[in-house]
Amino acid sequence: MRRTMIEKSLVAGALALGLAWAGAAAAQQVIVDPQQIAQCLCLEQTLAQRASEMNASRAAYDQRTADLDQLDQRIQRDRGMVNESDPAQVARFRDMIDRRDRLAADVDGGVIGALQVSVGRYNETVAQHRNMCGSRFYEQNVLERVRMTLVCPRG
Repeated sequence: MRRTMIEKSLVAGALALGLAWAGAAAAQQVIVDPQQIAQCLCLEQTLAQRASEMNASRAAYDQRTADLDQLDQRIQRDRGMVNESDPAQVARFRDMIDRRDRLAADVDGGVIGALQVSVGRYNETVAQHRNMCGSRFYEQNVLERVRMTLVCPRG
């Protein structure tokens, strides 16, 4: 008896979920305007480009910060081993600190800024795409015609 009630509840829940999904799908808009479809396709291309730029900026940031961490560790390790009465060792150690300072300035001054700009551009493009095209479908015949002649502005 209990099993039958659970099965009925599951069937009713699945039916309600299916009806809700069907209603949501029916409520989604279909874009039929060729110009709007072209704009959405171009935004998708721009989004892919922005993602690539963001990933490259992130890789550069990750590499520079890893280099900085490695240099920091080396400085900490070598600090106690420098013979202060040997001018050559002191000079090499100072050079290492100078390299570390230049690298830190590069990370703080340029690399982080470039990453922030690329993330901002990506997020802006995502918002544009979501506002104009998000969760909408394209009318298939119009989409195929637009793709054949699509020319997107460089951005």
